Amino acid sequence: MKKLFLYISTFLFAASLMAQEAEHFNYEIELGHDNDFFVIYTGTDRYYTYGINAAFRWKGQKEHFYFKRNENYVSHYSEINANIEAYTPDYLAGGAVDPNEERPYAGWSYFNFSQAIAFENSFLRIGTDIGILGPDSKAGDIQNWFHGISGDDELQGWEEDQLPNQFGFNLRAKYGFEMSQGKLFDLYGTVDASLGNIYIHARPMLHARFGKFESIQYSVAQDNQLLGKKEQTEYYIEAGLGAKVSAYNATVQGNIFDNNDLFSQDEINNFIFNGYFGLAFSHKKTSIKIRYHLTTGELMSSELNRYGAISIAQRF
Repeated sequence: MKKLFLYISTFLFAASLMAQEAEHFNYEIELGHDNDFFVIYTGTDRYYTYGINAAFRWKGQKEHFYFKRNENYVSHYSEINANIEAYTPDYLAGGAVDPNEERPYAGWSYFNFSQAIAFENSFLRIGTDIGILGPDSKAGDIQNWFHGISGDDELQGWEEDQLPNQFGFNLRAKYGFEMSQGKLFDLYGTVDASLGNIYIHARPMLHARFGKFESIQYSVAQDNQLLGKKEQTEYYIEAGLGAKVSAYNATVQGNIFDNNDLFSQDEINNFIFNGYFGLAFSHKKTSIKIRYHLTTGELMSSELNRYGAISIAQRF
């Protein structure tokens, strides 16, 4: 009888675990694209001109030894993604370099590995970027290839004025926390930071959402939808406002270990405004997020930079 009771208890326990796991998806693929081309009423291909990214995420197990000690721990997932980013100055007709523009051409291609950890009212994401800044990033080749297809002028500055190759390594962290949550409206904050030879900065932001949404540790708002339940649905409009305190940006200033004196200190903008608004939709397997971004430039002489971003994710 004791053995029978043990077998039944073991079976029920295993079934309970399977039922619990069935409430969640275990994997996700996401594709994203940023481009100032999406902002139709302003000049394009200036400053941060485009970004392409692809991510693969997989859900972790609660039994992971590292997280057992934190009583507020809920769940976590791991992620690996590939990214290409392109930065250009403004340029003249025909793709020629504008001698009045100071910002160099820069391409940054990298892989990122990170883990996102959900707590009861917050989340933490930590990760590492590894890649190449310079011609070997192929960011310029991709942009001119696309311009060749679309009939736009090729940019000559990728050949003449691009920053030279350098290896890039960055540590990243992001913390998000609920501030005020109602049925249709909420406020939450995030703080993200980067430390490495490509970016050194810290950026606090305040975010607001209106509509139907999940807590941020399960929401598409901060790419945590994989930790939510299979049946969850979100649709809302959103906005965010913050400022980045930047100590170094290699896409503008070049190699941190090379005293190249591209710009004097009074030409660098170390306090950069960031803002966005957009909308998001997530239902069962599919998530879509669209945002319009506005930011001040890395140089004191830079104008405002505007670009649109779209991402589509599929869970399974």
